[in-house]
Parts: sequence; structure tokens; C-alpha cells
Amino acid sequence: MLFENEIKGAQEKLYEKGYYTCNMTEPYNDQYEVSDGNNNIMIDHLSVAQLIQLSNMI
Repeated sequence: MLFENEIKGAQEKLYEKGYYTCNMTEPYNDQYEVSDGNNNIMIDHLSVAQLIQLSNMI
């Protein structure tokens, strides 16, 4: 999978801050969503690049 290591790194950074990432379902399976510890979706429809940027900003 393309960018697999970058995605895992971004997910780990977000997890350390209390956020969880999830790959969205069809037809948006190339996009991600981020939720908090209460399973509230904070932001969705993120591309891989946006997910990485978000993890670096938080």
C-alpha cells in the first residue's frame, strides 16, 4: 500500500493525543476520519496528505 508507513506514523501520533483514525467505507475508502475518545467524529474526508498534516499540527 502506498504511504503505508506515513499513515501508520500519523495514526500513532494522533492516538498518543487521544484521537483515533479510521479509513472510511466505500465509496470514500481512500479517505480517513478522526474521532475523539468518546467516538465523536471530529473531522472526516481527509486525504492521506491531510491526515499527515493534521498529525503534525496537533
